[in-house]
Amino acid sequence: MSISAEFFAFAREASASARAAGVSSLICDYLHMDLSAAEAIEVESILCVLLDDPSPLVRRAMAEGLAREPDAPRHLILALAGDQPEIAALVLQHGVHFSEAELAEFALSAAVGPQMAIARRVRLTEPVCAALIKAGPPCVLIELAANHGAYLSQALMLLMLECAGDEGRLRDALLMRADAGRAVRLRILDHVSDALSLFLKQTGWISPERSARILRDARERAIVQLGAAQADEERQGAVGAALSLVRHLRGQGQLTPALILRALVCGDRLMLAAAIAELSVHPIERVLGPIDHPAGSAFAALYAKANLPEAMRPVFICLLEAIGASDNAPQGAPDILLLRHALLATQEMPEESRQRMQAFLGRLEAESARATLRQTASAWYLEPLPG
Repeated sequence: MSISAEFFAFAREASASARAAGVSSLICDYLHMDLSAAEAIEVESILCVLLDDPSPLVRRAMAEGLAREPDAPRHLILALAGDQPEIAALVLQHGVHFSEAELAEFALSAAVGPQMAIARRVRLTEPVCAALIKAGPPCVLIELAANHGAYLSQALMLLMLECAGDEGRLRDALLMRADAGRAVRLRILDHVSDALSLFLKQTGWISPERSARILRDARERAIVQLGAAQADEERQGAVGAALSLVRHLRGQGQLTPALILRALVCGDRLMLAAAIAELSVHPIERVLGPIDHPAGSAFAALYAKANLPEAMRPVFICLLEAIGASDNAPQGAPDILLLRHALLATQEMPEESRQRMQAFLGRLEAESARATLRQTASAWYLEPLPG
């Protein structure tokens, strides 16, 4: 009796679960036994017929047996990819037979389950990722962002945030990616800030004015820390990175004198140089020299052309001189010694400006104190407990 006659004689009387077990055994023989060419064709023919089996248990057994096998017949894999979602998901996640175009087509047309399966594949090219982002709901975008084998350009990550930036799990997944650049992280910061603003507005716990100030300070602190971290990672391209950050902030209306001053109090002279270059429309190379001699006329001219507040210039000069005289400029957090220099420089400011500046520097001083205490507390937590 031939293989097909024997199998179908069994299948006519067997239950769905027995047929599924029979299919698994048949696939195992096909893949791992030394069948003749005629026998292999006969088994393929049986599997083709079973694609129409009324029980999903049988077709699922086929998908489980063939999905990861490079020697599986491609036509069977493609047919299973068009089956009901839980069966299609098995082959779409693990199958090696699909071309980029086929995966992109399935991503655009499949149900959520198969889309999730595609998003989990070990490697995903940019066109497939783009198709998933275009057609997938937020849960698919979250799965895709968490897949570090998926190629996501900065443009695609920004598109994901545009589509589902209010999803905290998506923001978390993107932040965990090493390839998430500055623009992506700043956009995430915008979404978090918006969410916090809405929350504070709805709860009414604090006044709108105080809420706005707290959020502005938190945003500026995060921007300065991000700039410091990225400059550390991109030492070779630090100037270009600073210019890119400043242009983005200016485009978003966030490049304020307070933010620039906060960066300088954290020791970041490069952000000040990039900001002056951007605002004065000068090459940054022409700004770096005067920054080293802030009391000179060249710096005063550039500062004025950048339209930065004249009342704040003595504070900028004082901070630049203090940083230049220091061997260990801080990065990322307000430095208490620089804050003291800045407070001394406020004495030369007009009364109203001086009061505002001292209030601002006082908040930075409090931040610095809290950061120092947190570091101390963290060190205590890491110490082994006695006994």
